[in-house]
Amino acid sequence: MTLLEIQNYLSQSGYDAYILTRNNMFLGQDILPEENKILALSGFSGSAGNLIICPNKSYLLVDGRYELQASQEVDQTQIEVVCTNDSIATWINNNFLTPFKIAYNPWCHSVNEVDYWQRVLKKHTFIADNSEIFGSRLTIKDVHIFEHDIEFCGISTEEKISYLTNFIHEHNLDAYFISACDSVSWLLNLRSNLLADTPIFRAFALIDKDGNVSLFTNDMNKIKKELSAFKNQTIGISYAKTPKQIQLLMKEQKIWLENISNPIDEWKAIKNSIELSGIKNAHLRDGIAMVKFLYWLENNWSSQDELSIVKKLRSFREKEAHFYSDSFGTIAAFGPNGAIVHYQPTSKTNLKLTKDSVLLLDSGAQYFDGTTDITRTIAIGTPSDDIRDSFTQVLKAHIAASSAVFPEGTSGSVIDAITRAQLWQFGKEYHHGTGHGVGCFLSVHEGPFSLSSKNTHPLKAGMITSIEPGFYKTGEYGIRIENLAYIVSEPNIQSEMNLLRFEPLTLVPLDKRLINKYLLSSAEIKWLNTYHADVYQKLHKHLDSKTAKWLQQACAPL
Repeated sequence: MTLLEIQNYLSQSGYDAYILTRNNMFLGQDILPEENKILALSGFSGSAGNLIICPNKSYLLVDGRYELQASQEVDQTQIEVVCTNDSIATWINNNFLTPFKIAYNPWCHSVNEVDYWQRVLKKHTFIADNSEIFGSRLTIKDVHIFEHDIEFCGISTEEKISYLTNFIHEHNLDAYFISACDSVSWLLNLRSNLLADTPIFRAFALIDKDGNVSLFTNDMNKIKKELSAFKNQTIGISYAKTPKQIQLLMKEQKIWLENISNPIDEWKAIKNSIELSGIKNAHLRDGIAMVKFLYWLENNWSSQDELSIVKKLRSFREKEAHFYSDSFGTIAAFGPNGAIVHYQPTSKTNLKLTKDSVLLLDSGAQYFDGTTDITRTIAIGTPSDDIRDSFTQVLKAHIAASSAVFPEGTSGSVIDAITRAQLWQFGKEYHHGTGHGVGCFLSVHEGPFSLSSKNTHPLKAGMITSIEPGFYKTGEYGIRIENLAYIVSEPNIQSEMNLLRFEPLTLVPLDKRLINKYLLSSAEIKWLNTYHADVYQKLHKHLDSKTAKWLQQACAPL
């Protein structure tokens, strides 16, 4: 249906608004283009946003990462782009001043989200709409499901299920319902090829106290039949992660519900020794591919454009052992396109590389033994002093986080503030998180923690995070520096606290041509030189003589 047809439907149904999220029933997971109803209706291709449709006007809510992108992709004569950090509830409260009847799809919003609307926005009426006016939210394409071998995942399915059955007994439950597909994938050591860059197996799972597993996709008859066996029994679900429709179905079956956070989030966030060893090996191979690419780029940039860069980088990674796919669509953003935080080149936006600017290159790969995510900002020609100063200031922020020592249990919000403080002193800021968790041959963005202002989840040894501050100058350039790191214990005999620090995983040099060393302290220079020495020591023996010589110069002390 077109936007106008949907607006007519709202008028005929007596609705004042419809909340359309990018999600389908698998909340918070990647989706296919044909499943993206916001893209179909508005043209907005970003990975986060909500469309609020009213009979006479519509609003696309995006955060600061997508402000420029949305303004370029959306016809604002039909849809008003609103850049805001407000939640849907806060925005509705501030903008819909008279009582509204607001429809939503109960498959596409969590129990917590809908309950919050109904609790705090009492003057409005929220109506679960199952009419499928937007068409199917799930693809019908065939999918290949395969096992993630024990040599990579490290723990058998049987052992993982035993963790969960112990959890079920400890909480006096009869079963636990898992709606997060990355958790299902981790628990059962299963993956699939449905999504191009994220090898998750998309399904819900119900595990009973004896360890029996039932899997569901969108077969309502199977879901109802399986749930009916638990009448008057107690099932644990995470209200934060479970679609409202699942709760409604369980209540119809007279099942008692316990709102208990999904324990798998914490288990999979702390990598086991086999996973960590594989992830280190994956980053070694990824570093080799990246260095080969950077050497090639330095000698060939004048004939390249953004799209050719994406293709060429992929060709280097594909040659490495255990390569499966990219881990997300490569961001190759030259010059002014770099200021669009999550820009991805298309035939319409593709820029040719020209001298005296920078290329922001954010990319990653899925290897069977690990997932990578790296951003490098690369000098093309001789960039301006303004660009060099900005890059160095972002580098200071990156080093501040990377060299931090902090007590166990510190939240990611603290690291976020430590990082931003380095840019604040120069009057600069970035409108995205400082870091996110990363899965092992799973989602490149993984909870439950992140390095962001609102995340209070405690950091623990064994977690893997990105560290990626940036700065973006509209119409001119974008800068971001991103490494992945894992959290390790930091012995300190002078402290009674258990201290932690970050150990870099990413092994790729930073572009010294963009550094104003007079803005760096001696401690910052020492960190950079130590990091580069480690990169060279681990990579050079895997390279041909010309590339190794280039790497030696790229990693020479500042």
